[in-house]
Amino acid sequence: MTMNRKFLVLATKNHPLYSTLKNLDVEFYDLESHAPFEEKWSHYRECDLVLDFTVISPDKKLELLKHLNIQFDFPIVSDLTTYWGELFIEKVSGLRGAVSFNFPSPTNCYEYYAIDKTTNDGLEDFFKMLGVEGLRVDCPGIGFTYPRVISMIINEAYFALEDRMAKPKDIDTAMKFGVNYPLGPFEWAKKIGHRNILCLLEELYKVTGDPRYRPSQKLRLEANLI
Repeated sequence: MTMNRKFLVLATKNHPLYSTLKNLDVEFYDLESHAPFEEKWSHYRECDLVLDFTVISPDKKLELLKHLNIQFDFPIVSDLTTYWGELFIEKVSGLRGAVSFNFPSPTNCYEYYAIDKTTNDGLEDFFKMLGVEGLRVDCPGIGFTYPRVISMIINEAYFALEDRMAKPKDIDTAMKFGVNYPLGPFEWAKKIGHRNILCLLEELYKVTGDPRYRPSQKLRLEANLI
């Protein structure tokens, strides 16, 4: 395994790792400061892997990935924490992997998906640069596993709040001391971001139609999207 790979990293400021990514020894591209479809990408041809850390709507995300697929011959990896990863990978041939960094992990371990060895080796080197651990999965699904599960737990906590079963502080305390969670659901929601949680739940509900993914009204209010 080599650490001499060149990475092109694209990000938006609303990604939780934006500042960290910007300070890495990589080619960094701020997509809020530049229009990607007007960019001349020829000076990035030397890179080995392009990593997309944008947090945008699913339609815009897919449009961006298709554009990058036309521009580059080397593998593309995207943060698909709140998206239908399987669908994106099926629609974009050059999308060879996915990561789940948009939901901060209390264990500093993040799920990722890599189609081939080249992409997997590149991601392992990138994780070393970030100082995190990776857990390779067979399929990204919709929101991987940890983001999906924690979003459901947080959503149920907001339903409990709607039913006036307990106060947020009491629910957090019960979950931390009752089931040994590192954070309570409301503490977790603040750390992850209500909007990110809502986006993932809405995607899950839209694709599956399963009522367990229906977002709570109070969660919608917290995300300022109601």
